[in-house]
Amino acid sequence: MTSVFRIVKLLLLLGVLCLAGGWAILAMPLFSDLRRPFLEDLLSEQIGQPLYIKEDVRITLGATSHIHAGTVQIPSETIPELILAELNVFELDLNLLALMKGKVDIDNLVVDGLNVRMSTQEDGTQSWATENGQELELPSFGRSKEDAELQATDRDGILEFLSDKTASFTSVRWIVDNRVTGFKFDFDLNDARLEQIGDAGGITATSKGSVNGQDFTIKGNYPKGEAFTTATTFGDVKLDFDGMPIDEQQGGGFTGKLSLNTGEIGDFLEVLRLDRDFEGQAELAADLHHQKGQLKATNIKTDIDLSSGSKITANGKIDNLLTATGIDLDFIGRLYPEGKPPSPTNDLKDLRLADLSTQLVSTEGALEFQDLILTTNAFDENFSRLGPVNIGKVFRGDEGNLMFENISLQAGPQDAPFITAEGNIKDLLRLKDIDFDGTFSVPASAALKGLGGKGIETLGGIDGKFAINDLEGFLNLNYLDAHSVDTDIWEMTTQAKLGNVTEFEHLDFDLSLNVVKSARFLEALNLKKVGTGPLKIRMSSRGKTENFTSTLGVTARQSQIDTKLDTTIAGERAKTTGKIASESVAIKDVEYAIAVGSQLAKIGQKKRSDKANTSKPKANVTQFLELEDFLLEQDVEIAIDIKKIVGTKAVTSLSSQLTATNGLAKLGPVEVAYDGAHFAGSAEMDMIKSPKLLSVNGRGRGWNLNDVLKTIGLHYAAEGQLHGKFTFTGQRRSINAFVNSMQGSATILMSNGGIATSLIELAGLGVFPWLFSEELRKGYSKITCLSAPLKIDAGDVTFDSFAAETTKVQLVARGSLDWKKNSISVHAEARKLNKALSRSAWPFDVTGTLTKPKIKLLVGGRFQKRADGAKKLPDRRKACLPDIDQLR
Repeated sequence: MTSVFRIVKLLLLLGVLCLAGGWAILAMPLFSDLRRPFLEDLLSEQIGQPLYIKEDVRITLGATSHIHAGTVQIPSETIPELILAELNVFELDLNLLALMKGKVDIDNLVVDGLNVRMSTQEDGTQSWATENGQELELPSFGRSKEDAELQATDRDGILEFLSDKTASFTSVRWIVDNRVTGFKFDFDLNDARLEQIGDAGGITATSKGSVNGQDFTIKGNYPKGEAFTTATTFGDVKLDFDGMPIDEQQGGGFTGKLSLNTGEIGDFLEVLRLDRDFEGQAELAADLHHQKGQLKATNIKTDIDLSSGSKITANGKIDNLLTATGIDLDFIGRLYPEGKPPSPTNDLKDLRLADLSTQLVSTEGALEFQDLILTTNAFDENFSRLGPVNIGKVFRGDEGNLMFENISLQAGPQDAPFITAEGNIKDLLRLKDIDFDGTFSVPASAALKGLGGKGIETLGGIDGKFAINDLEGFLNLNYLDAHSVDTDIWEMTTQAKLGNVTEFEHLDFDLSLNVVKSARFLEALNLKKVGTGPLKIRMSSRGKTENFTSTLGVTARQSQIDTKLDTTIAGERAKTTGKIASESVAIKDVEYAIAVGSQLAKIGQKKRSDKANTSKPKANVTQFLELEDFLLEQDVEIAIDIKKIVGTKAVTSLSSQLTATNGLAKLGPVEVAYDGAHFAGSAEMDMIKSPKLLSVNGRGRGWNLNDVLKTIGLHYAAEGQLHGKFTFTGQRRSINAFVNSMQGSATILMSNGGIATSLIELAGLGVFPWLFSEELRKGYSKITCLSAPLKIDAGDVTFDSFAAETTKVQLVARGSLDWKKNSISVHAEARKLNKALSRSAWPFDVTGTLTKPKIKLLVGGRFQKRADGAKKLPDRRKACLPDIDQLR
């Protein structure tokens, strides 16, 4: 027994000596070099990667010992020379008795001067990953190594680790720098505290500081195993999350509701270090579910209301926020205030995007916009579908710009798209730095949808390629090449370059259009077949910044007209000068070209009628080129010179000039040459005061009386040259509109003519004088003069002093006719010259309709007198002025 007791005493003494020695090793300065690697190994094992202590480790021994360490570093294993985390002071209380049993039990953490840099490189390498590609493990403090290994696949995170501890963090700098997305968050926290919640476990977390220069606070309450709350603010942004932990038996993790209110959205953009290009408010709500390394967001609802009146909403889900996979969001955007869409426009520079809708989904590492539909304020897209749109990379640029790179998009059927393009948008918020290349292949049946007839497929299609960018500060069309394919009915080729699309600067454009078989072309478009033969159009335009030269050539059968225009915008107003010329034009060819053109114009009319019942008016693309704009926005001087006109008995040439100054446009004088006759006139429009009205005036001489009588259906041989003047104003929409609305006056005159009838003398002289007249024997009356002053008012022609004279008789008429109402009412009297008060032997009335007039002879004749009693003609009587009006 004595030996046994001696052995026991010896073992106890050895234990005390070992404990004392261990105590000494831990506490005495002499053993500092042993304490540092001991603590380094302990902490390295807990976090799963190397940790280094650069300064001395001090220990105050006790049942619960206090440990102090200075300058602690955790280098990145994946990014050389990058320090993942570094702190100046690290203090904690360590339960040595628990440590001797194989457990690490710490409390009362104090951390000062902590700097953490979580960096993601361009290739996706993460600074916090380990060499084997695993994420950095959180310490398994408070658990045995075996327990930690069993639960390593589903950690509850740092909150679980700190749930029964008190911690204080001061002077914390935490930088999250993602070079894949370009976003960087710089947290500068003056004070962060974790405090235990009573005996039940759990902690409260508070922190104050800034993020990206904006004030930042966070308050969290995390009772162990119970519902928890987190309230965060930075600037005006408020983020709240109310959650509930998931029991370990159900897989662990948490679930809850997230709500975000940006306050002023411009502040939120600044927090994200994006340019402050928008102002307004935004709200977001979502249900979050975190379990087994996934953070799922469902029931996402986002409303963005901008101060401009725009509104964007998004709804959907994201399967994993941590990896940005499983994205499925529906976006609807109204880009103008509700009820106040942009005004419909016919001008390309005023074209605006009004609405959009799309579905954003993630596919194979990219973002794809499906069913993207855009609505403008001008004309409907030819294709109802634009998409899908794939985005290879979304990130923040160095200048605060949100960038979309490796974008691919298509329009039309998904299996055979009409348009495909690839490119980048390097400043999405400003819609700047755009760069796209693309191709297109559009069948005629799609481009002319709703217009074609049974043979629309015979028109083939249009193939081409294009490139656009705005890298010089404006939208630039680098090139556009297009040509018709798979058809023998028409041929088209075009090449274009445009340095500034909206301002038409640095333009280089060529177009050749040849309608080879016009009848089949119109038939394929379900239009009326008019004439046959080719119709060719050639257009070109060249210019840089302030000066442009344009040409237009039209060939219809054997006739050709060429136009050349020079435009300069160097002065206060743009100015266009040029010439329209032709060596020879056949009237039949002009009629053919006009007929084909009028049928093609119905394309626009059909499109407009198809949309007549829609609530939102749409302009047709052909309306972008408006005569008003051309004449209102610049000064114009264009000469017209057609040397030979073939196919008419009268007109042989034409010359004129079109001018416009400060909105006042004038065509004229128009000089038209006849076979021995001449016409001169002009037309004017005031594009500012009365842009819908056209005023015309002119004079003519040399009209053949014989031709005029044949035109109105009177088949009497006649001779004489008519001359006169006119001035009218009417609606300029069309020739019919002008004729039926014109107001004004005209005067027709003639002298030294004749007509192959003696009935004028019969009506004025009576039967017996007429029987012995020279005119009866010759069957001919000489017309010494004719005067017809007319007043016209929207189809109603009135006259009260029509006069025609022979050598013996004056015929006077008054009355009216209305071609719109198809009516006529005229009273005519013929009597001897210089006998104003004598009897008219055969006065007559013309009444009824213009198409079937009724002529009634007034038997017995008629006398007339002046109301004032005047009876005497002046000594010098005026010819072709009614004698009754000259009496004194």
